Amino acid sequence: MASWQHLRTQLLSLMLVAIACNEERSSSPTDLNAALTSRASLLASETPIVLRGTVVTSDGFLKHGYVGIVNGRIVSVSDKQPDMPEAIKVNTEGIILPGFVDLHNHVPWNVLPRWRPGRTFTSQPQWAGDPEFRQVVRAPFDHLGPTYFCDMNTWGELRALVGGTTSIMATQPVPCIYGLVRNLDFNSAFYGTTELDREHIYNVAGFRLPPPSDVAGRAAFVQAARFFIANPFYEALAMHVAEGTDASAEEQFTFLQSKSLLNPKGILIQGILIHGISLGASDLQAMAAAGTALVWSPRSNLELYGATADIPAALDAGVEIALAPDWALTGSSNMLDELHTAARWNRERLGGRLSDRQLVDMATSVPARVAQLDDEIGAIRPGLRADLVVLSGEPDDAYGAVIRATPADVQLVLIAGVPLYGDRALIERFWDSGDLEEISLLGTPKTLATPAAGVVVAPIAARLQAALTGEGTSLAPLVESR
Repeated sequence: MASWQHLRTQLLSLMLVAIACNEERSSSPTDLNAALTSRASLLASETPIVLRGTVVTSDGFLKHGYVGIVNGRIVSVSDKQPDMPEAIKVNTEGIILPGFVDLHNHVPWNVLPRWRPGRTFTSQPQWAGDPEFRQVVRAPFDHLGPTYFCDMNTWGELRALVGGTTSIMATQPVPCIYGLVRNLDFNSAFYGTTELDREHIYNVAGFRLPPPSDVAGRAAFVQAARFFIANPFYEALAMHVAEGTDASAEEQFTFLQSKSLLNPKGILIQGILIHGISLGASDLQAMAAAGTALVWSPRSNLELYGATADIPAALDAGVEIALAPDWALTGSSNMLDELHTAARWNRERLGGRLSDRQLVDMATSVPARVAQLDDEIGAIRPGLRADLVVLSGEPDDAYGAVIRATPADVQLVLIAGVPLYGDRALIERFWDSGDLEEISLLGTPKTLATPAAGVVVAPIAARLQAALTGEGTSLAPLVESR
């Protein structure tokens, strides 16, 4: 193991020098929240739990179903109440589905309010270099990061959690990411709960493919990518490709294709604002032939570029498609909102080609599968982690209810069988009232179990608001009205 870690360190150093850009792995603060040290002990619930409701399974949905949970894992799924006399039994009267898996986000950036450029761009460097973006987004982020990263990341995770997300990428390798949702790029808790960077998925979010003029940078990128693809330790490689509508975006894809970097272990993720937009039918067929998947972020795509990935061509080619928000700056605030955007695009522009079930799968089972994590999460079946979301909604139309749901409909979120967030009436079944913090979402009260979260939200919000006010901006709300 030491040899590949040493080689990886060398390659990453080479990429840092050659590309001279690593937005996602900047220096990190050392004054970590001491309360987070107890997070590892809370990752598995010691008390068995039985949830009753409409259960969304891989075979459809089970009305009046039961999910049994022991030691953080699902042990039974049936239409009969399991024989678990010591369990806490809760009739949710809601829809129980796998927690959302977000493969494309930029967590700490989501402290900043929505940026509305009022114009579209043809490439990622164009908007990233825009004077307005640099002034109202980039500068405050850079100024706050060294001191407030842990608070920023917590707020970004909380924005994901209130929308039903239980796993997310991407952030930075700092111990304070132990809290709230699983961080798939650095601390998922699948491979240990106290060590960072044990993950089998590698996210190239901060190492943008250099332009063709940077020959050395591109050589370093290819060398590193080939290392990750060839190394059996890694099960998925996430790359940001084809960001925009111009020829340079398409050239990114053809370059990677020419270097045989479209690999069954690879994932083409729409990146720090949109990837896959410029890909045509033949590109998507090449992706399908290589077993490469696509992550679709329609709202951010449309906001920045006025276009999005060719979903019909991707479906025709057989490309697996996952759904993710990109970030809340120009994309959706959370996965529920992105599902709503995708459903509207499907209805208005795709002729309803995608069913509600397909859309829900694109936020749950598909991202888990393409990230090679479907042996842990992404479905409700015995043996998997109990990362679950309970939504209110019509049980006879479970998939449609998920599509229409808002964060106000999130009744309960469990991660590793630990009830973490939701309606007080349900959370109080598991925690003492003194352990709970009320959070308001556009006037709707919700509750966070602070011992499980490892944080108290109110002081974090106060610190961030004061710091952002000093930067001439404000703290982004946890949710936005549709």
